[in-house]
This record gives sequence, C-alpha cells and structure tokens, in this order.
Amino acid sequence: MKKMMIRVATLALAVPGTLGVTDALAFRLIQNTGSGRMTSGARVTCDDPAGYVHWNTSSLSWRLNPAGQGGKAGVAAAVQSAMTSWNNVSPAPYTLNYAGTTNAGFVTDGINSVLWGTGNGCSGSCLALTALVLVSGQVITEADISLNDAASWNTGGSLGIHHTELQRSRNRPSMYATYFGVAGRSLESDDMDALNCIYGRYPPRSASLIASTAMEPDSRGTQGLGLGLTARPRTGGSVLGFGLSTGGRVKLEVFDVAGRKLATLVDAVETAGNHEIAWDGATTQGRAASGFYFARITTAEGRATATVPLAE
Repeated sequence: MKKMMIRVATLALAVPGTLGVTDALAFRLIQNTGSGRMTSGARVTCDDPAGYVHWNTSSLSWRLNPAGQGGKAGVAAAVQSAMTSWNNVSPAPYTLNYAGTTNAGFVTDGINSVLWGTGNGCSGSCLALTALVLVSGQVITEADISLNDAASWNTGGSLGIHHTELQRSRNRPSMYATYFGVAGRSLESDDMDALNCIYGRYPPRSASLIASTAMEPDSRGTQGLGLGLTARPRTGGSVLGFGLSTGGRVKLEVFDVAGRKLATLVDAVETAGNHEIAWDGATTQGRAASGFYFARITTAEGRATATVPLAE
C-alpha cells in the first residue's frame, strides 16, 4: 500500500488492555450510536462507557470486486493473507472468510465487499473509506471498503478499528494515520489488543453460545451436552463452572481483555461431571481490578470461553 489510511476501518474486526488502563495503548475504536449506513464515528478507547461498534458474530465473509486494481495479480491472495492474519489473533475467536468475487458496489446489499473505485465518497487525497451498516446497540451488519483506484496499492484492509492520534516510532496499529510504504503491514501487538478488547466486551454470538451452555446435571450427574463453561459474579470475585462428559486433563486459564494471561486456575486431570472453582482475582502480578475478563477451558473435547465478571 502507498499509505494505509482507512478512515473507518473494517477488514480488521474490532478491541484493550485491562479496563481503565487502555490509554496506555495506541489503538482506538469507532463509536457511532446511529442506525443505517455510516462512514464516520467518534474515536474512543476500549473502556469508553458508551461502547463502540462491533460484530455480534464470529464468522465473517468478504467478497472482492475485481474491477480496477481489484483485479490485479496477487490482490485476491493479499486479501486472503490479511484475513488469515486476523484469524490467528488469540484468544479472540473471529474467523474471516474469503467468499470469492462479486460485482457488488459500494452499497447496502448484505454483502461485505472490498473494491477499488474513484468515487464512493473517496477521491483526491482520500485513500480508502469504509461504510458500516449499523443497527441498534452499535452492531455492525455489513461493511464495505472502497479503496481509491487512483492511488497505487499493493494491499489494504480493516474491522471496526479507528485511526489513532498517538504518535509512536514502533508498535503502531495498522490504523496509524501516517503509515507510508510497505514496512508497516504486519499486525502488531496493538492491533491484536484492539481485537481482543472488542471480544472481551462484546463476545460474538457463537462464542456466547459456547460460554453459556447449560450446566444442569443429567441423571448421571454429568453435563450431557459436551464441554461448557460459565462464570457468575460473587462478592470478592467470580465463580467459574465447567462440565465434562468424560474425564481427562483440563486447563482453565483467565485472560484480560487484551489477551494477556493472568492466571491458570486448573491444570490437572479432572473426572467427568460438573465442577466449580472460585477466582478471587489473584494473578501472577497481584489482584486484578474489578471489571470484565474472560476464561478459556481446554480439554480433549475442545475449547470453550466465557466472560468473567470480577466483583469487589
């Protein structure tokens, strides 16, 4: 890319360090409480009380319009490579899929599209413009990215992440407004923190379904529904519950919303059935502040996650 400057980012999903200390991080998120098709929004930090735009599903598909520079050799592969980079961010569970090509334009049609054009509200010094289709609750239902075909491009994209006003010599988010050349195309820690921040505050629907699997025992005293994980607040901490249909090794970890591991609550062989464990906020660096965190359980049956509220 000649310059990575997308006014309202979107081939990059959307998310902070521990709530209350996100100002130390460079990334910013998009806040827009309107409904309909939007190409602008306020720039806010991860812990902004009014929230920010986000997807409520973890599986997202984009199509590439091959008109203009969209049909250049290597562009489709570059788009897919960019998606793979975001898919590899952990523990956020988002999956960006390349769904092929489309003739769709920069319009609201239910198709997430990436295209090159000389109009669409982006011309002259504008290099790219993203339109988000929003519904109540700042939920994104469609995202279209129009890149200026008059500029020289070799890659580009975004996901609900805004430009940042912070100036840094290194570890600059992809939406750093003064990236020139091709040196800054890789995801850096602030990009990953942004996505994990969104995940921590707005777990997508599929992740929520996994996390909220019922924990009621069946007649044999086991969950009967496969792996599940829940969390509920209690005075001085939180209680996490999980159910195993078969016994085996269990690893239960707690992370902050930036994806940094804070504690390992279980790393042992457990029997089949339902289990509960209390977490008082203890971490390897002292007690965590009250707020929201998330837990991940890993077993031979698979993985599950849950948002963990930590009370005083």
